[in-house]
Parts: sequence; C-alpha cells; structure tokens
Amino acid sequence: MAKRKPGWSVVKILLQNDRVRLAEMTMEPGDRGKMNERPDRVRYVLKGGKIREHFADGSVKNYHLKPGTVQWEKKSTSSMENVGRSVVRFITVQVY
Repeated sequence: MAKRKPGWSVVKILLQNDRVRLAEMTMEPGDRGKMNERPDRVRYVLKGGKIREHFADGSVKNYHLKPGTVQWEKKSTSSMENVGRSVVRFITVQVY
C-alpha cells in the first residue's frame, strides 16, 4: 500500500509499461492531488463522492463521482480535490 501524506491523495501504481499505466487513487475528505499533465485516460469509480477538479488555466469543475461509473477523459493538466465527506477511490487507465 502506498504511504499516505496528510492532505494528499494516495496513488498506487498497479501496472505500468511503455503503452499503459493503471493506477488506483484514494482520496480522503479534504485531500488534493498534485497538478499534473495527464494523457487520454479512462476512469472507473470504485467509491464515489464529491470532487473538484482544478485546471492549469485557473478554471474548476465540480462533479459527483458515482460507483461503477466509467468515464473517458481527454488529455489535460489538472489536480483533483475531494470536497465531500466520504473517501473516494477510482482506477485510472492512461493510454500512451
């Protein structure tokens, strides 16, 4: 299990090679991820909650992740913040 730093999301790499990266992200309420550029990706929600995504241009997007939801996300530079009261967990598949 990845080590948790207070206030930061935990990312556990499940598989990574030159073509794909499979990672599990866990966010406690109040956690925020680092601003990163991410390639096209698929997100599968394991445990949902309220998320705020911060983009490099200063804009934000608020949404509710629901368990079992699969989403296609285009390449972007952003960070995610858990603004709800529950732990959020999802799997991300990044395609290179």
